[in-house]
Amino acid sequence: MSDERQKFDLASFKETIVSLVIAFAMAFAFRGFVVEAFVIPTGSMAPTLMGAHMRLTSDLTGQDWPVGPWDYTDGDARQHPKPIQGSGVGLPVVIHDPSAGTFANGPEKRLTGVPLLAGDRIFVLKYLYSIFDPKRFDVVVFKNPTDPYENYIKRLIGLPGEQIALIDGDVFARRARAGGDLSWSGEGWQIARKSERVQRAVWYPIFDSRLWPSSSPLRSPWSGAGWNLRDPGAARHEGGSPARLDWDEDEWPITDFLAYNEERGRQPGLATYPPPRGLLPSFPVSDVRTAMAVIPDGDLEVSATLSTRGHEFRGRIIEREAIVEMRAQDGGWIEVHRGALKAPLAHGVVTTIDFWHVDQALWLFVDGELVAGGREHGGYDWSPEQRVRATLGMDLARLGASDRLQYEASRYPKPRLWWEFSGSAVTIKRSGVWRDLYYQPTVRSSQPNPSEAGTPALATHPSTTPSLGPDQFFVCGDNSAASLDGRLWSGVDPWVAATFDHAERGIVPRELLIGKAFFVYFPAVQRRMGLFVPDFGRMRFIW
Repeated sequence: MSDERQKFDLASFKETIVSLVIAFAMAFAFRGFVVEAFVIPTGSMAPTLMGAHMRLTSDLTGQDWPVGPWDYTDGDARQHPKPIQGSGVGLPVVIHDPSAGTFANGPEKRLTGVPLLAGDRIFVLKYLYSIFDPKRFDVVVFKNPTDPYENYIKRLIGLPGEQIALIDGDVFARRARAGGDLSWSGEGWQIARKSERVQRAVWYPIFDSRLWPSSSPLRSPWSGAGWNLRDPGAARHEGGSPARLDWDEDEWPITDFLAYNEERGRQPGLATYPPPRGLLPSFPVSDVRTAMAVIPDGDLEVSATLSTRGHEFRGRIIEREAIVEMRAQDGGWIEVHRGALKAPLAHGVVTTIDFWHVDQALWLFVDGELVAGGREHGGYDWSPEQRVRATLGMDLARLGASDRLQYEASRYPKPRLWWEFSGSAVTIKRSGVWRDLYYQPTVRSSQPNPSEAGTPALATHPSTTPSLGPDQFFVCGDNSAASLDGRLWSGVDPWVAATFDHAERGIVPRELLIGKAFFVYFPAVQRRMGLFVPDFGRMRFIW
């Protein structure tokens, strides 16, 4: 080999090595300072993000959905789920199709040998919060203040300089008061409303007629005189007197129960953490979305009404007008906002009407376009005091530190829902009902401090209202009934307490924030035709 060729090969080798070193350095720098991948270990953020879980499919409706682990190698500690669920001497996995009605009465399926799937793998923008301040309802990754060797992921609901109250599942906030005033009856409280994008991402389905086969043996959750409801995917009323469709809240309760949590069952009761096995409480949820595709035979007026908290909330379509309004049950209608449609509902044309009542605001959409209400124009501004009175029928003065009324699910009103149609015969399709995130009012268990058993969790009572400093944040899990989060942390790690003078129980110091979760890049692997295939269809942005 010539000297020139040897020199060329040596130079090429050096260039290759240098290129590899630079590539690895850039990769490590990118991972360390820009984006890092994490794996979701638990179901505290379900169904937004899945930890280790089973994915099951209904033979009746075809729906597939995630369910958390049933069997653990460490028993009640519940930290290490078995790779195969419903096996050995344990009970089989017993599940109910969540799209088929009441949890206890729906079609039951018993399974053994169900493989456990890994949690979602996500990308996190690191050090984003060194440049931009975090926003409420961001999904954030941080070091656990009770054990900084663990990474946690939750939704950010409390910002620096705020006081936070969790009332009937919603978030109220105000600027912190001098002198430590924690009263819920004071001035300045406002409900925290989610953006439309975040809200669409967190709606949880209660019923969707598109999942029902045309010959379904199940009974429709809707009922009304003069309706042909034999086909659950479409219903018909021939007109005449005004037609009304009522939601069956007894057989199809609108609660914060998650099918993901079925292993612990669903029982109304007192919210405690950790919940006893088989006694996970469920609370009625009044932040509700309902939608239908309507096909009129002529001129048609349509309204959707939700009754809860001693009031009725309604969205109406009358010719070219869209109206959202509310009233006390013994009072007259008060118009909240009015908008205009591009055209009235047309004969034979399919039009989708979508009505929301969420975060003390009314939204009305027609074919996906907001026509009345919304975050800015559809709100009604009840204070925490008004919300407690409307929901529980009691004054804050009665909400003593030992009063547990706000923690009993049976005290909360069951929402009633109905649609009304007048003017012509009508066919409806694609009917659905969804509910919002619900942050449960929780009390502490006897672990690790027996003296605290039954005391209010953070932010769930005026006496435990967190007042956040300049570098403090408050977080909760989307799977509120089964989330160990800022409401319930038992203390602060000694190193964290010694290092950060603003470290306090139940809060996340700014220095422990890692970044914002923004994308699920590798959902759980599925087994298909004997092969393990990544479920690319569930790749998604995180809101």
